[in-house]
Amino acid sequence: MSAARRRLLRAGLSAGPVVEASAPRSVMSGGSWPPVPPLDLANVNRPSPPSTYTGRTPDYWEQDQNFGSWPSPYQPAGKDATTFNSVFSRTTGYQGKTLLDVLKMRNSTAARDIVARHIVAALLNASGGLTRPHVLSVSRVIAMWSLFDRLGYIEPTPEIRWYADGANVAGTGSIIQWLKSTMSA
Repeated sequence: MSAARRRLLRAGLSAGPVVEASAPRSVMSGGSWPPVPPLDLANVNRPSPPSTYTGRTPDYWEQDQNFGSWPSPYQPAGKDATTFNSVFSRTTGYQGKTLLDVLKMRNSTAARDIVARHIVAALLNASGGLTRPHVLSVSRVIAMWSLFDRLGYIEPTPEIRWYADGANVAGTGSIIQWLKSTMSA
């Protein structure tokens, strides 16, 4: 990957996702992650049509009046409420918490909790068909969390690391910012 392309990726991570494989080593094309469809963020500065990203925010999914919008097989509440660890196996820190419990952690300032909230929203969006499968599928969401949970960052392309908010490390991207770019309301 050229230096110019790396600068582009580092500078424009807040724009919407764009699909295509950039390098076979990319974790989003199967490197360190479980195999998932390739994702290239080389064209992140290219605007996408407004209708492309119709995912909902964590705040939307946590509201009682929207429980009927939760896609199957996920259940927000009751005896059959879906637990975080039943979806994101091998996860630590959310033992016994439901997906709804994680969504409701809006007052937490811990980067891990903020990523977890957005990961749950991304999961529901992907499962409900609110994001394009080649951009953000259920398997990709699960793989993103697995990698973040294990390493504290994801690597969307070789030599580019995305941390929770990207603000702490110069020249890095933001997982939260990218996930938000797939959400419209």
